[in-house]
Amino acid sequence: MNRDKTELFHAGLSQEETNALTAYGFPPGSFPIRYLGLPLMHRKLKISEYSPLLDKLNCRFNFWATKSLSFAGRCLLIKTVITGTVIFWISTFLLPKSCIKQFESLCSRFLWSGATDKRANAKVSWNTVCLPKTEGGIGLRSFRVWNITLLLRLLWRLFSNSNSLWVAWHRDHNCPTSYRFWTQVEAPHLSWNWRCILRLRDLASRFIFTDVHNGCNTSFWYDNWTPLGPLIGVFGRDGTRNLRTRIDAMVADACNNRGWTLPHPRSDQEVSLHSFLTDFPLPTIDRGPDSVLWLTNGEISDEFSSAKTWEVLRQRAPIQDIAKHIWYSGATPKHAFHMWITNLNRLPTRCRLALWGMQVDTSCCICSFHPETRDHLMLSCPYAMVLWSEVRRRCRGLMQWSSSSSAPAPSNLRMLVAQAIVYYIWQQRNNMLHNQILVPPLVTFNGINRHIINCIYAARKRKKFCSLMALWLI
Repeated sequence: MNRDKTELFHAGLSQEETNALTAYGFPPGSFPIRYLGLPLMHRKLKISEYSPLLDKLNCRFNFWATKSLSFAGRCLLIKTVITGTVIFWISTFLLPKSCIKQFESLCSRFLWSGATDKRANAKVSWNTVCLPKTEGGIGLRSFRVWNITLLLRLLWRLFSNSNSLWVAWHRDHNCPTSYRFWTQVEAPHLSWNWRCILRLRDLASRFIFTDVHNGCNTSFWYDNWTPLGPLIGVFGRDGTRNLRTRIDAMVADACNNRGWTLPHPRSDQEVSLHSFLTDFPLPTIDRGPDSVLWLTNGEISDEFSSAKTWEVLRQRAPIQDIAKHIWYSGATPKHAFHMWITNLNRLPTRCRLALWGMQVDTSCCICSFHPETRDHLMLSCPYAMVLWSEVRRRCRGLMQWSSSSSAPAPSNLRMLVAQAIVYYIWQQRNNMLHNQILVPPLVTFNGINRHIINCIYAARKRKKFCSLMALWLI
């Protein structure tokens, strides 16, 4: 053991015992320390203790800020690299809300501005961004909900009697029985991490289901072993008197060789319980130990699934039928992202800027004849009408056209063309606004044509794309 790389940590020792240990030559250490990149401590995380993670994220964002990345490219980096970095922490600690807020603020600024030292200028709220694509978002995950989901995995390990040292230590010191776990008080002497786990008990009771065999390890009142849920939530504390069963009783204590020892029912809830127990197999020693299962949306599994648990906990929104025409297989990522923003009507057109109180001319940047709204810019502006007429000449309002299908123009081709036109029109609008340069519409259509040809050629081996080249070039 290298003494230069080793420190001695101790607690609850007398001065004589401390002196005896220091005689071995190891320098004494003090908390908090870092182990495998994570801080070890017994209290709540301070800003200085999770700042290394913030610094690491900032370093990555600043490096990427020098690259020319599209919105879709930034979204992919957040979804993969950033989320993977943060998961290492949130799978261990319940991070403070201020810390989660800083993570999401950095991600929002990078997504919408390309850098973390600028204002986000977000076009869509972060809650909407974190929705699945089918519900109007882009599939990112809320770090707060993901943090809770991964901590529920620790509770699953605790109840499923995992062989880890962490489970063995807590089983010995904090919760030798499930009753002790469900009834334990958040005392100040407990570690902050354990108190965070205790605060998830109400949520965890929705997922943890006990399959009773011998009934010796299942709390009669607190474990979820009946269709009614935990019985303490159904009958309350008075239920112990009405059912003549101790508050710390196990399921095996409520029966004997002749059957269940519960009194005759006097309430509807007691009738429901007796009806369930009538067909319930009587717990016996020869049936083996009780087992714990994970219950999500009515589906029972003997393994923890973070994906299914996330589906239960995440924010929900109505299904958007239009999503399949935006995020279809084979779409150009930056075009699909831009179409998503356009469909939500979040483009900063001049009319929207005026609604925000900005003193700007509301006339169209391209034609200067009509107010610059999304629908005018993409559909009725003379510049856009030339592009659409060229498409109709090739293929024989916006999302309705792209979602339909016909033999001369399959839906994949229509969606590909619609997203390209919307992207290029907005590009030319910004070119006119910032540089006072407007490329003729037929020249712009040549660029759209080249893009469509390249996309079809790149996906030519896919079943839905193999015949599109001949249709487009007719």
